[in-house]
Order: sequence, then structure tokens, then C-alpha cells
Amino acid sequence: MTRISDALNAYAAFSKPLGDGGMEARDAPAPMPGSDFSSVLKDAAKVAVGALKEGEQASAAAIAGKADIREVVAAVANAQMTLDTVVTVRDKVINAYNEIMRMPI
Repeated sequence: MTRISDALNAYAAFSKPLGDGGMEARDAPAPMPGSDFSSVLKDAAKVAVGALKEGEQASAAAIAGKADIREVVAAVANAQMTLDTVVTVRDKVINAYNEIMRMPI
């Protein structure tokens, strides 16, 4: 459950505006931890790595005969979904970067 709340907190921090529309950048309050883009990406990466590690640990426990198969399947499915999400986000970021680079100056 912590991974979901971490991801939601990262998303909420990313979606908050820094200030009202009339404020200039120099007047904006200092960003709170997790409110800048690099922090959001770092938090999301930590959540993704955690999910992948849980899947690996569940698989290792299943091989050793110490885990319930349902838990293993759930952990591996969660890791697969997380990996698919990370790959999709990466592809979208690369496409956005390429689109920006094609813009005329």
C-alpha cells in the first residue's frame, strides 16, 4: 500500500502549481520536497525499483518453496505492470523531446 501512496504523493506534488498566475518566478515560494520535476521522477523511480525487487524476492521465495503461489503471481504481475508503465513513460518523454527538437526556432 505504501507504493501506491508514494506514487499518489509524487503525482499530487507534480500537479500542484508553484503559485498563483500573477506571481513572477522570483516571487514564487521555494518548492517543497517532491514538488519539482526531478524529485517526482526520483520518487517514481524508487517506487518502480521497489516493485521490481519485490517481484524478484517473491520469485526467489517461490523457488525455495517458502512462498504462496498466489502471492508470487501477484508480485510478479505488479512488477510487470510497473515495468510496462516505466517503459511507456520513457517512450512518451523521448517522443516529447524529439517533438520539441523539431520545433522551429
